[in-house]
Amino acid sequence: MSEFRYCKLYEEWVLYAPQRLKRPTDLDNKKDEQPGELIHDNCPFDLGKEEFTPNEITRIEQDNKWKCRVVPNMFNALSVDINLESFRDKYFEKKTGMGAHEIVIETPNHDKQIFDYDYNDFINYFSIIQQRVSNLQLDSRLAFISVFKNQGKEAGASIKHSHSQIMALPFLPKKIKDLIKHKKAYYKKTSRALLDDLVYEELQYKKNIVLSNSDFVVYCPYASRNPFEVKIVSLKKLSSLSEFTQSELSSLSDITKEFFYMFYKALGDVSFNMIINNAPYFEYDEKTKEYFRFNIEIIPRIYKYAGFELSTHMTMNVIYPNKACSVYKEKN
Repeated sequence: MSEFRYCKLYEEWVLYAPQRLKRPTDLDNKKDEQPGELIHDNCPFDLGKEEFTPNEITRIEQDNKWKCRVVPNMFNALSVDINLESFRDKYFEKKTGMGAHEIVIETPNHDKQIFDYDYNDFINYFSIIQQRVSNLQLDSRLAFISVFKNQGKEAGASIKHSHSQIMALPFLPKKIKDLIKHKKAYYKKTSRALLDDLVYEELQYKKNIVLSNSDFVVYCPYASRNPFEVKIVSLKKLSSLSEFTQSELSSLSDITKEFFYMFYKALGDVSFNMIINNAPYFEYDEKTKEYFRFNIEIIPRIYKYAGFELSTHMTMNVIYPNKACSVYKEKN
């Protein structure tokens, strides 16, 4: 049966219409079409091809070889090298495209994907992102950082070699501003972080919990907006990777590795977006930890948005989260 579920985090209704999907096993081992890419020998992200990328920002090495590196995006949408200025163009307002746009080259191995990563790969990955989150925070012009991974053609990837992107903006996007306002209001009313309460409810409900350890929980949200959507949420008062100790990075690497093994076993090589949600730089201080909780969203790109979503600004999900959770677990 169809039903509407209210998402307390994003303050919106989600329509569940499971009859639009015959059965979850229809999705088993779906092979995603590979994104268009450069010929393997000419891939600028490969080991030994460093001269074909812009000047490196940072790297993590082992045995004098890089394991993970960050470079400016060659096709950057934003630049830290220009001043932030606002203009009025008669009736219209515009700003210069000041900001950061970087590429995290996650591995020197052209064919290695996140499903194949071992513990050290994830440690390198989260450690180098932690470096960039902390470093960009020093630029007082920046207000918000977006860290995301597009895997597969349906998720917007244009090259196969495994990579993520970092974009830092000089202002808060409207949806982020509204979400922060909502979280602050909730904390003011309850003296608790909204995500802490949502995680508590999920832990009591139990049906949507995929994995957990002492520091993090992985679950399919009760009112998830996308099929097989998953959140990884910190159980500690951590609002940004910049606050993580080595032990917490290790714990995050462990649970993320375990989840992506389950993901691949359950769904196969499908496209997905991964969004690493750190607290905005704007008004960031010790109080931020009280209302904002670090989290990662993983969104498989199985169901395409169409007219309903565009006309109502609602989302339609074709599988209930408890069923999605069961599929992750049953296949492992």
